[in-house]
Amino acid sequence: MASSTAAMQHQLPTTATSHPNDPIPSEPREVPQLVLKPTHSPSQPEHTSPKSSGESILWSQNSSDESEAPMTPNTEPDQAVEEIADKLEDLPTAAVNFNGQTRPRRASTTLISDSPADIQRILGNSETATKLISQCCGGGCCLLKTLQPDTSSPTFVPVVIPDNAAFSSLNLKIGPLALDSVLTDTTPLPPVNMSFEPLPSKEVKHVSEVHKTPPKYVQPHPPYDVYSAPLYHARELTKPGAEKRTIHFDIDVTDYPDEGGVDFKVGGAIGICPPNDQRMVDELFDLLGVPKFVRDKPVTLKTKTGRWPTIWGEDQARELVTTRRELLTWCADIQSSPPTKNLLRVMAEYADAPNEKKILEYLCSAQGQAAFCDLRTTSHLTIPQILSAFPSSKPPLPNLLSILTQLMPRFYSLSNDPHISSARPGLPGSRRLIEMAVTIHETPDWHAPGATRTGVGSGFMERIAHQFITAEQEGIDPRSIFDLRIPMFRGLMANPLSKQFGGEGPMVLIGAGVGMAPFRGFILNRLKNANCANKIWLIQGVRDSMLDELYSGELGDHEREIKKVVQSRKTRVSGQTEAKYVQDEVRMQADIVWFVINALDGRIFVCGSSKGMGEGVEEALIDITMQKGNLSREEAHEFWANKKNDGQYIAETW
Repeated sequence: MASSTAAMQHQLPTTATSHPNDPIPSEPREVPQLVLKPTHSPSQPEHTSPKSSGESILWSQNSSDESEAPMTPNTEPDQAVEEIADKLEDLPTAAVNFNGQTRPRRASTTLISDSPADIQRILGNSETATKLISQCCGGGCCLLKTLQPDTSSPTFVPVVIPDNAAFSSLNLKIGPLALDSVLTDTTPLPPVNMSFEPLPSKEVKHVSEVHKTPPKYVQPHPPYDVYSAPLYHARELTKPGAEKRTIHFDIDVTDYPDEGGVDFKVGGAIGICPPNDQRMVDELFDLLGVPKFVRDKPVTLKTKTGRWPTIWGEDQARELVTTRRELLTWCADIQSSPPTKNLLRVMAEYADAPNEKKILEYLCSAQGQAAFCDLRTTSHLTIPQILSAFPSSKPPLPNLLSILTQLMPRFYSLSNDPHISSARPGLPGSRRLIEMAVTIHETPDWHAPGATRTGVGSGFMERIAHQFITAEQEGIDPRSIFDLRIPMFRGLMANPLSKQFGGEGPMVLIGAGVGMAPFRGFILNRLKNANCANKIWLIQGVRDSMLDELYSGELGDHEREIKKVVQSRKTRVSGQTEAKYVQDEVRMQADIVWFVINALDGRIFVCGSSKGMGEGVEEALIDITMQKGNLSREEAHEFWANKKNDGQYIAETW
């Protein structure tokens, strides 16, 4: 049953409360100090960006629309997988450049067989082969068919690559493609599921507030509408020079409508319905050649099936009055979903230039599967970016809307206890506020070298905050000049963090980056009760405490006693460069962790990125349990699984 601590990868500090010196967990007499050297490489920071929809995805040859495929984690292959990948690299490659010379390609684009049976024979039936396939886009489909024309033939004429910045930004490797190349298994042209028609009568009037609030038919939780909440205040939490900007928002929900007794709760989350950036919407209109005089003209939208343009409506045909701008602003995802073969097939159908049509058809074929996989798994691409890469393609708007995914809400955790914030001094008229922190997500922008663009949700929130903060800096009261509103709904008040928070037992809060936000509400809630002041501990991970330590000084009178801040930025300590991560501090606080998880009503909360921080913390908890509880690794995993089922170990990671 016992596991040798000498064989353990990470050593924990030995104290009087360590098993077997003291097999009964007891409250530590003092908090250990930060002395542990880094055990993880700086290349694995504890807080990374949330997994994007552009990561690796499963793909099936039998699927007509890969956008429905589940996501797979973009993890590194283990040693056995790498060995097989090295063997595949030695096999003949079918990727040839236009000079007729072979060039190396990644294993997943190497032609090793013409049949699935042969691929299975080469890879074997082992678990290792399954792991290798999982690193690809799914099933090894791009190994099956590639173009192998005789590039030395005088009749071989490669397609002309579009010469524009947008196409270059796609980093496409299309191989030896010619205008007469034979392509097979091309995606069929998807049906058009909607149409624009004139208003049923002149008496029908449509008033659009497209730049302020979404149309009524955008309903995240019918029968309730999206609530247009006034922005009460905004301030930047991070300082200039921080790697990522984080902004705090106070949102006025005093007049939020009653929804059957459901209320805002500490640890809950709200849904934000963000619009697309107006500049990107206008850019898309321009690329499609939609005249300006029709963009805001009321029309009757008729759909044949599906939930579009609603968010959570029934699957049915619809007829509603709207405008083209409303649909592109509030309903269509034009910048955060990876391109689909249906999109490229529609573009190919309406491409006038033969070379552009051929490249688009190639991406929709079996021969272009490897290139398509590369396109889908690259950084986020916008619809205007893809249309700019193939400028001769101008599909009609109904055809394009029929295959675009819906613009979905973004969820953000509350960073306050709504009841405490409503009682804070200086709040006029018994206003009720909810608070949240938003980290601005940025990705490269193809328009200019080194340029970036923001995400849909975080970009919208930053634009709203910028107006507010700029007005305040100019001595103007933003609430009296602007009517800044945030389309939101009550959202998830029963998520794991909110559902399991409560009681008077001790708790350890472990968070990195914006994962710290919901813990602010927990702490303020607990510290208002003097009896709980010594029963809560916070381990907060930051890059640089001088730049991006969120809510520093806002956690009450006992902040110094309960909080440990870990910086992942390299620092000079005793002449050596060191970097500490959240999981390192978790190990240093082993006595506290072991006491809390074994105490009556004790809970451990983890919030932040699953990659790096989440995985590292879980390993640290396993190490603590093995040493403090004298358990094997398997028993330690079972221990935490049981604690999770009992609601004592709550991990909210993304």
